[in-house]
Amino acid sequence: MRILVVEDDALIALDMVSLLEDLGHEVVAEAADANTALELALGEAPDLALVDIRLARNTDGGQLARQLYQLLGVRSLFVSGSITETFRHEMEAINPVGFLGKPVTRRTLCEALGTATQH
Repeated sequence: MRILVVEDDALIALDMVSLLEDLGHEVVAEAADANTALELALGEAPDLALVDIRLARNTDGGQLARQLYQLLGVRSLFVSGSITETFRHEMEAINPVGFLGKPVTRRTLCEALGTATQH
């Protein structure tokens, strides 16, 4: 699967990229903020986006996920320590792949990506 990683913490992003590649996926781009992520997605056409909720430059991962879904049909897997029930409810309309709390493990990421390929 071709994946866009959107995470503002460089160490966490590096870890996620490594996990994804170990699992056989292609990371097509990485971004720390929503604006850069959207630009990259328009050029790279990812199959899926791993998105943190709070991003650099005070941008919003939920808003980015909506844009990715509405413009490109790209679903998101949210990876954040800030996931609330309200946020989950707000994102229902864009059919997210799932929600993972940090820290992400190989097992939880693998399970979530397995769900993505079944839909």
